[in-house]
Amino acid sequence: MQFLKKYWISISVLILFVGIIITYLIYPAFFNFILKPSQRTVYERSFTEKPVELKRWNNLYSLAITDQTLVSNSIAENVITSNTKPFTAGYIIDLKFGEVLIAQVDANNSWILEARDLNNKLLADSRLENNKQILRFIPEKDIKASIILQAKLDTQSTTNFKIYTAPRYDFPVAGKGNTAIQSFWGASRGGGSRSHEGNDIFAPKRHPVVAITYGTVSNIRNRGLGGKQVWVKDYDNGYLHYYAHLDEWIVSEGDMVWSGDTLGYIGNTGNAKNTPPHVHFGIYKNGNAVDPKPFIWQTQVPKNSSLLPYHKEAKANGFAANLRKEPSSNSDIIQDLKTEPVTIIGNTGNWYHVRSSNGTSGFMHNSVVEKQ
Repeated sequence: MQFLKKYWISISVLILFVGIIITYLIYPAFFNFILKPSQRTVYERSFTEKPVELKRWNNLYSLAITDQTLVSNSIAENVITSNTKPFTAGYIIDLKFGEVLIAQVDANNSWILEARDLNNKLLADSRLENNKQILRFIPEKDIKASIILQAKLDTQSTTNFKIYTAPRYDFPVAGKGNTAIQSFWGASRGGGSRSHEGNDIFAPKRHPVVAITYGTVSNIRNRGLGGKQVWVKDYDNGYLHYYAHLDEWIVSEGDMVWSGDTLGYIGNTGNAKNTPPHVHFGIYKNGNAVDPKPFIWQTQVPKNSSLLPYHKEAKANGFAANLRKEPSSNSDIIQDLKTEPVTIIGNTGNWYHVRSSNGTSGFMHNSVVEKQ
């Protein structure tokens, strides 16, 4: 009987396993809540019996992942897609540890928006929020990322698209901003014997110094170079936030704090006794100091770009008709298109985003694009 019991258990497990495989092959969406497939994967399932459309879709994707267009700080663009010319483009951006990458397209689920590394590994894809596709990605190191925006086939619209970065944390001095930082990471200290492992943020003496996120006060000290110091541990990831040269602290070890809570006041204690009042602010990961600037450097969301006239047929006008990596006359030139036909896929300011006849995309100034 014991043998039969084991036999039937094995058979039952095998039947269950086969059933799961068959269910996945027939109806893979049933497992979405477990496997959490990307939006691209989910969309491509709709082409199961449409190999021609799947090939067209993948060919468009191949164009996007080879694009050389760059985003230095931020970009706001009008993007244009149609049944005959679906929008597809890639944008490369350098991300610093401490920044948050944000990209959004002001449309519903008719677009695929994702971030990938330069080896084509998916880093993040967007989620639908208030009828917008919004992507957020927080890098854990400096990284180059490629933002891929691709319109689903048979989509026809003109919409706004933005890429920009934001700091991971709030600013550590109440009411102040970027201009208050007057000494940055890496500056020479001690006559060149060491380098600055933080940012010095200047404000009047006794000005409030505040927590930048939810955490706990892990240590309070009054000694050494930092004078009066407060250390706060970030609950989300364990990073330590270091506030030095304080005139006074008003928290205790073990206190829970929220962003904006006052920790103490600007001073010039420690080795800052002969300098104007400021706080030395630092961030430590796994015991090592990291550049805090990207974590707190305040940025602005780019405004929507005005729409330039769209023409189905266009070409370079032959006079310095340069295709550039960015919408700037100082940007690197990809190619002189001379009088080559181009497809307008969007615009930012006075620059058209175009794709040449060989599939290369870039930006051309309005003055060198001849509309037909």
